[in-house]
Amino acid sequence: MPLAEARRNDEVISLADSQVLRWLDELNGVEDAERRARELKAEIRRLRREPNSVQNRRRARALYAMLDEVQFKPDYVCVIVDKEKDYRRACRGFSINGMRFERLLGTNGGVKNETIVFVSARRAGELRRRIDNGRDQEMKLVPAKLEAYKALTCSASDPVSMPRGVLVVKDCETKFFSDVIFLSDEDGGEPRMEVRSGTEIELDESDGYGLMLPALAERWSEELGLDYLVSGVNTRFSWEKGMVFTFDFLDFAEKKAGTYTVRDAWGDEVDIRNVELILTTSMVKLWDSYKSCEEYLKNSMENGYTFGIAKTCPRELESQRTLNYQFIQSYDLTDEDIEKLIEPTVREIRDVLCDDADKTVLFLKGMGLHERSAAGCENDFAKALMIEPEMLDDPFVQGKIYQAIRNRINEAKVGVLNVHGNYSIVGGDPYALCQHIFGLEVTGLLKAGEIYSRYWSDAGAERLACFRAPMTCHNNIRLVRPHRSWEADYWYRYLTACTLFNAWDTAAHALNGMDKDGDLVMLTDNEVLVERLRPMPALMCVQRKAEKRLVTEADAIQANIDSFGDDIGKTTNWVTSMFEVQARYPKDSEEYRVLDYRIKCGQLYQQNNRA
Repeated sequence: MPLAEARRNDEVISLADSQVLRWLDELNGVEDAERRARELKAEIRRLRREPNSVQNRRRARALYAMLDEVQFKPDYVCVIVDKEKDYRRACRGFSINGMRFERLLGTNGGVKNETIVFVSARRAGELRRRIDNGRDQEMKLVPAKLEAYKALTCSASDPVSMPRGVLVVKDCETKFFSDVIFLSDEDGGEPRMEVRSGTEIELDESDGYGLMLPALAERWSEELGLDYLVSGVNTRFSWEKGMVFTFDFLDFAEKKAGTYTVRDAWGDEVDIRNVELILTTSMVKLWDSYKSCEEYLKNSMENGYTFGIAKTCPRELESQRTLNYQFIQSYDLTDEDIEKLIEPTVREIRDVLCDDADKTVLFLKGMGLHERSAAGCENDFAKALMIEPEMLDDPFVQGKIYQAIRNRINEAKVGVLNVHGNYSIVGGDPYALCQHIFGLEVTGLLKAGEIYSRYWSDAGAERLACFRAPMTCHNNIRLVRPHRSWEADYWYRYLTACTLFNAWDTAAHALNGMDKDGDLVMLTDNEVLVERLRPMPALMCVQRKAEKRLVTEADAIQANIDSFGDDIGKTTNWVTSMFEVQARYPKDSEEYRVLDYRIKCGQLYQQNNRA
């Protein structure tokens, strides 16, 4: 099948760069493909501005052919599976254009869409060897988890330089007492739900995050083309995934610990002055498959791993975002509350209807419009309005704006409402993690119920409503207080665009199993959402544990099949639709109580992936 025909059939897809694609370039002798592709695209854009001529059209076709040659990966195929028997047949191998293909792995996002990665037989063995990275093959693992860990090599990421010293430490775990609602279906039949007061809770405070020195953050920021010192980045490496936040742990060693010597996850002593990056064992998934950190890093270097960045904290957080129905459906609101809640959205629509060109552009292009982004805007009627405000009188433009307003009104009816708030990447308390690393008593700087957010501290907020999708009930909403102290401002001086959670409450459990490997939360000081929030105990769902085994190829294939389909979202919709049914009954009725129980059980069902 020629490439042109595959493109006509919509059988050519675009993929962001990843570790596997970088390996394929290396094995195929392709050097600096990204730079060459950028140059060709720039030349194509320049040529488009030239007069239309036979010579220019020929030149454009030649440039596109060169771009295909640079970007097309003939060894990498994504196969969409319709039937289980077809998938099992494909796993025995197939050919495209005379090239034999074998199954490599299924990514988390891919298996939800019944899509599996296959690679050419000439590269499959070497890719599998590199992915395994010299791990202990005799260690028993859960097949689905091992498949997910292998799939990290297919995560979209931008390569960056190797840190000058890497330390892997055990996670920081804390214990405290809290009221919770305990949910379990281990006994079979209907799930068991009970309220437990003063229960001892164990929290993995550092679940999914680590630390990097400001010098490393500055270097990586420059390599990523950022014009600011990044607060944190989401990293990829061998068996590794998680956030690392900018924190001066050498300053902590000097001012608080009084020593530079720490112990790594294997118990070996390390001089932290030789370290730029600290990872935790929750980030390095198979850390215990190696005898030491040196062995882990040595294998990674020999197999050509590079640190990759999947996403970064922004320069600054937004000041306005929209809600969704899940965030507000569990609230008990009066008519007056609803009027207050919808007022910013109604005001936005009225401003546009009053023919204010500037506010119309803001409505059409969003809050992210600024001088740097304007140049990259799509050439549409909104950009024409930015250039010439009198375009607002054009009938075509008016029709487009009125349609956008009608769409906005329909969105608002289902809960897409403007509020003063923002989404941010979450982390733990780096001060507490450093105390743990240096063997000090873990206290942290943040107390139960507190967060640290530079944005909300500067905004003067006293209380915030905290949400994280997907949500199933009011227990998933958390009331938090921004922490303010000179000490926090000093130690967290580089953390300007993220939200830090304390080590002493059940916020992670309440926010539907939140961890710190790149999860986002929505925070708002909206008066209605804060005042009408009813603090409730967190739901503690007992997690089902799959059997560990020596994973075979057949186990991995079966794990893919078991994970096919994206029913988690469907399950969430089923659960949240119960609120509409529940609203028909008095709060003291048996029907209302049963539906409340079923809504809460939905989170247990969701977290155990039983959908």
